[in-house]
Amino acid sequence: MDPLQIHPEFPAAIWVVVEQPPGEERRLKFEPASGEFVATGQRSLVFARGFRGAYGWIGGLGDPPALHADALLVTRRSLAPGGVAAGWVVGMFRRGDGDHKVVAVDVDLLVPPDRRDLFKLDEAMREVMAVYPQAGPGEGWQCAAKAMRYLRALADAWR
Repeated sequence: MDPLQIHPEFPAAIWVVVEQPPGEERRLKFEPASGEFVATGQRSLVFARGFRGAYGWIGGLGDPPALHADALLVTRRSLAPGGVAAGWVVGMFRRGDGDHKVVAVDVDLLVPPDRRDLFKLDEAMREVMAVYPQAGPGEGWQCAAKAMRYLRALADAWR
């Protein structure tokens, strides 16, 4: 597993580098100079909205604060900041400001291939949708196929 490289099954699967671990109330920020994650004075949005998974960036597609791609990972594991988990891409939230959030399900949750879509997940896994309960103009939740097309286009543009 090398999070600096794109996952071998990309775009169906991605590496998620954990920035905001499950259950962390404070927002963490990655400091590239030191390689550390430091707590900010802000409350974590994913925590405040009841999402029990992790938030981070997609390995192989940049690192913050430089250009990177964000991901929300549905997981039940305890993951530390900087930890890496493989996830199946199941959808995304398209934001009006272009800072889209890809949604992946931890491969450890053993979701069958025919259920790997945000709109086919069980209710407990769809809790991720509480992170963005409202959509503005040009925003909204999208299926796995659209998320994978977005990832392909992003990877092609960054090469």
